[in-house]
Amino acid sequence: MAIAEPNFIDRDPAQITSEMIAQYEDASGKKLYPAQAERLLIDLFAYRENLVRIAIQEAAKQNLVAYSRAPMLDYLGELVGVHRLPAQPAKTTLQFSVVSAYPGNILIPQGTRASASDSVMFATDEDVLLPARSLHIAVPATSLAAGEQGNGWQPAQISALVDRIGHYDINVTNLTASTGGCGEESDDALRQRIQLAPESFSNAGSYGAYRFHTLSVSQSIIDVAVLGPDEGLPEGCVEIYPLTLNGLPGTELLAQIEQEVSKEKKRPLTDKVSAKCALRVPYEIRAQLMLFTTADQETTLAAARKAISLWTQQRQKHLGQDIVPNQIIKVLQVDGVYDVALNMPTKRILQAHEWAECTAIDVTIAGVSDG
Repeated sequence: MAIAEPNFIDRDPAQITSEMIAQYEDASGKKLYPAQAERLLIDLFAYRENLVRIAIQEAAKQNLVAYSRAPMLDYLGELVGVHRLPAQPAKTTLQFSVVSAYPGNILIPQGTRASASDSVMFATDEDVLLPARSLHIAVPATSLAAGEQGNGWQPAQISALVDRIGHYDINVTNLTASTGGCGEESDDALRQRIQLAPESFSNAGSYGAYRFHTLSVSQSIIDVAVLGPDEGLPEGCVEIYPLTLNGLPGTELLAQIEQEVSKEKKRPLTDKVSAKCALRVPYEIRAQLMLFTTADQETTLAAARKAISLWTQQRQKHLGQDIVPNQIIKVLQVDGVYDVALNMPTKRILQAHEWAECTAIDVTIAGVSDG
């Protein structure tokens, strides 16, 4: 149930003005009229007082998590042990390989760099040994720069070895797409975690606790589905399905989540927790519009396409969003549209761990009608 915004102080400019006029007339014993200089001054004073009252209202709202903004939101978070997540670098898995096997072990030191361009470099997270007579070894790596610029490098695109490793002829390439890079946590994301924080006070394995701990791994995680025995899993089994700003998570982020939620004071001893990718459910939107004869076809078609594009983008930020044709038709009913013929998709009810992704939008004009 939504709680109405609190009213800490009255901010009705007409009431403030009338109160000031009444006080002046009572003190002076004379009637004020709109054109008098005193009345104009009172209007100015009333305007300034109303601005002060608005500032008081906004300052008071900063004490409430639902309305607070940085930096006050950060102070409220400290009360429940929640801190804003800093910008995080992207992660990937690099594979170092040789054409011909060497008779001895080859040390690939922590911090060995590889790049996809001059501006984006990744460094290995740990020391690894390429065993004797082996041709390749995989190692996790992290972008040297925090933020989104390290995201989106597809397998084999990170292939330039920056740091030479001894006298060996070694090649490098990324096995997984780089993901997980993001800027500083937003106010909305921090606010959500603060509101979930009381769930984390118990390590009894509640749904809310697992959701809170998962969201605390990275601000790139925007939604989480938690499944347990109530959803048909064996007793003690918990599955976590995160969704990120860029869609489904990479293996590196899943490993981070499992590590975080499995800490001693966060996971019950009887729970076996695993982080998995949500099940992707692709669908297409194909619709034909019948417009009113008075509507501008180009403007109306552009408005309908923009509306459905924004709608799909918003829904792709959440898991378990059902695909309902009637909702799509309603979105396409912008000004100037007489009727909508929706050819795709059909209705589908999604599970909590399924993710509906719109892969194509095709909206055209079928004709016009005078209504």
